[in-house]
Amino acid sequence: MEKEHSIQAYLDDYGKVHVLVSHRFYNGKVDSFYIKDEFGNCSECIIRGLINGPSVSTYDCTVPAELNFGTQYTIVDNHGFQAPLEIRFIVRTQQFEEMFEYTEDDLGCSYMKNETKFAVWAPTATKVIVSIRQDQKEMNVVMKRTDKGVYRATVNADLKTATYVYLVSVNGEVVESSDPYAISCTSNGKRSAVLDLNELKCKQFNLPELNSPIDAILYECSVRDMTSSSTSGSHFNKKFKGLVEPNTRNNGRPTGYDYIRLLGITHVQLLPAFDFATVDEDSPNRQYNWGYDPLNFFCPEGSFSMNPNDPFLRVQELREVVDGFHEAGIRVNLDLVLNHHYDLTMASLQKIVPYYYFRYNENGLLSNGSFCGNDTDSCRKMTRKYFIDNIKMWMNIYGIDGFRFDLMGILDVDTMNEIVKAAKEIKKDAMIYGEGWNLPTYLPEDKKACMSNNAQMPEVAHFNDYFRDSVKGKSSEGESFAKGYCTGDGDFIFNMASSLAGSVKGSDCHKIFMEPHQTVNYVECHDNQTSWDKIKDCCKEDTREIRIQKHKMLIGSVMFAQGIPFLHAGQEFCRTKLGYHNTFNSSDSINQMDWDRMIRYEEIVKYTRTCILLRKKFEAFRLKTTAEIEEKVSFDYMDANVLVYTINHPDSKWKCRGMKLIFNPFGVERNLHFNDKLTLLMDENGLLKKSLVSQDILIKPYSLLVCAVM
Repeated sequence: MEKEHSIQAYLDDYGKVHVLVSHRFYNGKVDSFYIKDEFGNCSECIIRGLINGPSVSTYDCTVPAELNFGTQYTIVDNHGFQAPLEIRFIVRTQQFEEMFEYTEDDLGCSYMKNETKFAVWAPTATKVIVSIRQDQKEMNVVMKRTDKGVYRATVNADLKTATYVYLVSVNGEVVESSDPYAISCTSNGKRSAVLDLNELKCKQFNLPELNSPIDAILYECSVRDMTSSSTSGSHFNKKFKGLVEPNTRNNGRPTGYDYIRLLGITHVQLLPAFDFATVDEDSPNRQYNWGYDPLNFFCPEGSFSMNPNDPFLRVQELREVVDGFHEAGIRVNLDLVLNHHYDLTMASLQKIVPYYYFRYNENGLLSNGSFCGNDTDSCRKMTRKYFIDNIKMWMNIYGIDGFRFDLMGILDVDTMNEIVKAAKEIKKDAMIYGEGWNLPTYLPEDKKACMSNNAQMPEVAHFNDYFRDSVKGKSSEGESFAKGYCTGDGDFIFNMASSLAGSVKGSDCHKIFMEPHQTVNYVECHDNQTSWDKIKDCCKEDTREIRIQKHKMLIGSVMFAQGIPFLHAGQEFCRTKLGYHNTFNSSDSINQMDWDRMIRYEEIVKYTRTCILLRKKFEAFRLKTTAEIEEKVSFDYMDANVLVYTINHPDSKWKCRGMKLIFNPFGVERNLHFNDKLTLLMDENGLLKKSLVSQDILIKPYSLLVCAVM
């Protein structure tokens, strides 16, 4: 049974303490308090105010403003009850920020053969011990408090392969914590690891030039899902090694790594590959999770490793994933979940510096815009530093090329811009994008890193849900029957036009973004139903053949729209999750890539490859600026809601004056006459073997035509 405290005391500002007194003791009535430090020195507290609650009385007290951080204080009342003075909301003051902001790059563990240095930012702690274990021997080293609240220790020994934790004395108790800057850890994140990164085997490859984010084609996949099915042909199911395993086959067709290489995409976007909490790394087959439940932000996930208790191995394996894709000319973006922690009782950041890294509202309650129980406070200087140090680590150690930010709207505009700056200093073509939803986090509207503030973040891209809903139909569970333009609702034709124009054209379309490189166009991602399942719900009246045609139109819409195209792995062969919307912790049987479907829907795979080929071939689909799109993109709305999308962008290499795409998502074929001669390049069956040149075009039901204007 939890013990009820007689009194609790909190330092909430310089010279300001709140003391909570339980009514079970003297009815909460206290006449005086004094403060005592760990050396026995005492000072009087002055009671400035009192709020009587139903079970607790809260006393607003003034104490000496020159209290020393790093010293333990106790509050004592006139009845003799006492409580440790907990350092609480003072850590959120500007004065605290200025006093303890640390800007150097040496936090964490720095290994050399003859010595290892440890450094942890813990300004509110009174004592920190680094507890080291190596070869079944343990040593506890008291760390020295230094400038800016950083505790340091140097151990003059070869600690390679050692593991460690910090024992932090803070707010009257000793907590055990992993190192928030640790590069790796033992299974389930229990202990941080000392690594010799000089032993990391790294390869260097010259990647194809990426002149603009518009030239990227993103492909989202999960390390586990790609090889969890027996149809993958992998020898390393669900592991980092399986993701880049060559020569895997299903009935003679390439799967996994070889399949991705042949698809033509430019970037693989990995679902979270850092250490997350809810899969037991010692028994990973017992649970499933996408990984949006962060534990150790700097460590690779152990359930993807061949040996989760070998901290170096998981680092090497993730590096091999990046190297493998780089060898194939494919960049790797990493999905980061910096907006919240899985459980604050497990969070090293919260354990070491309570109340600092997470956002609180004016009533002292945790902000919960993430709907995960907490929001990180990116506005704090050391939180922002932590995030920037994190992306630098992924880029410098692993060669990561860009980042997708989960629930980016929890973070603030300035932090995202600083992340862009830091990433582009390492790689000028680094991509930064995320979920720019406007979430109810405790942050002013104009500070949120959400879509509506995209003008303040000129180099950050956002997932375009307007595109998704206009093209496919709304995606929430209660709206699975709602249609979009390509699934048969002609009322969305103007929304469709705006979407194809990258949501930047303002003259006759709906404008959302300042520039086309700020929109990530998609109709399917790991969230919600797959496109195929959605079509089955909202187009129940259709035959399987018609659904296939509509599915092709969805893929074509993504690939030929202005902006950045995004595909979800398996979308191109009608991936199904049996209609389920949120499968974050469903079984492998629901989330796995079923490579039998790749064979069954091979025509759509070929269609997708053709779309990718044409996008890369014709610059008209990759206009770089809003000014170009305003000038060159136009739309015609034909009878029966047929949409004609014209891009007047001359291409001397391919000897055409531009492109014209015709969408007919309805059940009646149309004969259309054009003033220009058109060369039909692609129809509902894919690339034409023999080009047709004509001014009269027949478009069949449920189809998309791609034509060059001659």
